[in-house]
Amino acid sequence: MSLSRLSPRGVGLGRAAWTLQPLYVVTEVVVGLQASRDYGFTDSTISDLGNTSCRTVRGDVLCSPWHTAMNIGFIWFGVTLALGALLLGSRTLPGRTGTAAVVVWCVSGLGSVGVGLVPVNEHGGLHGLVALPVFLAQPTALLLTAFSLWAMRPRLARATLVVAALSAVGVVGFAALLAGDGSTALGALERLALWPGYVWVGVVAALSRTR
Repeated sequence: MSLSRLSPRGVGLGRAAWTLQPLYVVTEVVVGLQASRDYGFTDSTISDLGNTSCRTVRGDVLCSPWHTAMNIGFIWFGVTLALGALLLGSRTLPGRTGTAAVVVWCVSGLGSVGVGLVPVNEHGGLHGLVALPVFLAQPTALLLTAFSLWAMRPRLARATLVVAALSAVGVVGFAALLAGDGSTALGALERLALWPGYVWVGVVAALSRTR
């Protein structure tokens, strides 16, 4: 069945998938609160919440007892991010930029699935490889979403541009710290890169109008 001819039930499923995306942030916070004392939301990376065993990073011993919940969360929210893009985004984001936005949201979702399947403490290099598309995709998808919405929803489009800019600042800052010593604010910048996208698709879904 063509995505353009989805039933109301299919569109509703897509809206639910995106509306619930902000719960990713809640999941991360809950799992993070169960982590070892050395883990911090400002300085520690999100990936360390998926560690299947303790590891030492820059002198900090990072353990995540609820790592299974976090890795399942990476997979679940990745799948539903892509599903929402296909079922809802394909109906609410018009034009070629909308189609491109749907594709890039799917790339981000699939990258998140990869992050959950390949914990950083088990396969560091492969983990970094599957995580990279998420960081590239999030601000790009937000930017394309803004361009797609511009003609019909200019206020929402402008707000989305602001969110895209925040995400881009986070990505650039996170990359710069990784290239340096990465000793402070690494986790904060990573979350600035990724959290806006998960939250904002929920806003877009709540305000969406299907074609």
